[in-house]
Amino acid sequence: MEVKEMEVKEMEVKKKKGAVILPGSYDPVTLGHVEIIKKAAREYEEVYVVAFVNPEKKYVFSTMERVKMLMLATDDIDNVLVSYSDGYVIDYMRDHGIEKIMKGYRNDADLEYEIKQAEWNLYHGGYETELVKCDPEMALISSTRAREIIARGEPLEKILPKKVIEFLNKS
Repeated sequence: MEVKEMEVKEMEVKKKKGAVILPGSYDPVTLGHVEIIKKAAREYEEVYVVAFVNPEKKYVFSTMERVKMLMLATDDIDNVLVSYSDGYVIDYMRDHGIEKIMKGYRNDADLEYEIKQAEWNLYHGGYETELVKCDPEMALISSTRAREIIARGEPLEKILPKKVIEFLNKS
């Protein structure tokens, strides 16, 4: 029996990219947010999910409550780091060696707003933004709607992660 030399092809392994930040208010974190966070976690080695504090905004949940909810919502994703900041996104990125921004959008109005933010971050910091369209099933979910539903005492299962709901029920 003759032995033929087999041709061996190397499989191309898709290497994960470096670090990305998903900045937001997360007041509260929704299933839509978690969808985008999971996408980032599949593509990047480190995913910084940062609740930013904007002094011009009024929040329903404190900074620490928002951070706690983010931690609960992402505790099963190994490469996610949750934090908060009261500074600018580009300063946080520079301080933590983060290369890119990822933002989700639901519709044309969101996209228009996110493009303006992306242009600002590119112009002022040199950081590119990856804009990701959410799953159509998530398009109606927003933190604003979540707060309205929470205030009315209606079921939250279709808009908030289970552990976040449990946290809110204990509060």
